[in-house]
Amino acid sequence: MTERNRTDKLEAPSNAIGKILSFIRERRYQPSERLPSERDFAEKFDTSRGAVREALAALETMRVIERRPNSGIYLRKIEESSIDALVLYAESGVPFEAKEIADVMEVRRMLEGQAVRLACTRRTADNIREINAILEETNKRLSKKQSIEREDEAFHLAIFSATKNDILLRVARSFYELSRHRRKVYFADHNRGRQSYEDHCAILEAIEERRVGQAEQQMNAHLSRTGEAWQALLGETKVTKR
Repeated sequence: MTERNRTDKLEAPSNAIGKILSFIRERRYQPSERLPSERDFAEKFDTSRGAVREALAALETMRVIERRPNSGIYLRKIEESSIDALVLYAESGVPFEAKEIADVMEVRRMLEGQAVRLACTRRTADNIREINAILEETNKRLSKKQSIEREDEAFHLAIFSATKNDILLRVARSFYELSRHRRKVYFADHNRGRQSYEDHCAILEAIEERRVGQAEQQMNAHLSRTGEAWQALLGETKVTKR
């Protein structure tokens, strides 16, 4: 087997997941509605049954679908699926409904507020140095008119890291996976990147000085500005805070 064939074989299940999710969304399947069989999916996507079987097993684990003995494969309610399932939708390029985006961002807003409070009291000198390094890199990229979507993610996750709560950090990583594609669009505008950088500097200053109330206020202002920018960018009313 050639190296290329090995790669194709390894990628097949993830490709099948994306195709299945897109198919479900495009055909507007409803909860409890029966989906095509494993063999039907394989034929439809011109891929191996093994790849489809692995993809369906992953979707079942994340509670996107359920297999009923002697009956078939059925779609589950979206509220029954896991956060990992939402990440899969995002990675597969399947667009979210407006309410799904709003719900995700509302939860992220609550998490960010709590994280910055904890970071003020638990952060170490190493945390401050790490965040400063991220901001230095951010400024360098902005000076070159480059996008800062990676640095933006790194900044926020560094705050979660400073909370010393590993579960909170893991949850935050999932939410940032959900917004990765949207943030590429958002930071294509240099002015939005510059505004975020200035907000980040103010947030870091408050964390470094352990000013809990000020840090929370700065974070809320930052997220509010970002939310307003998204409303203008997407042309929707009350679309959520990033």
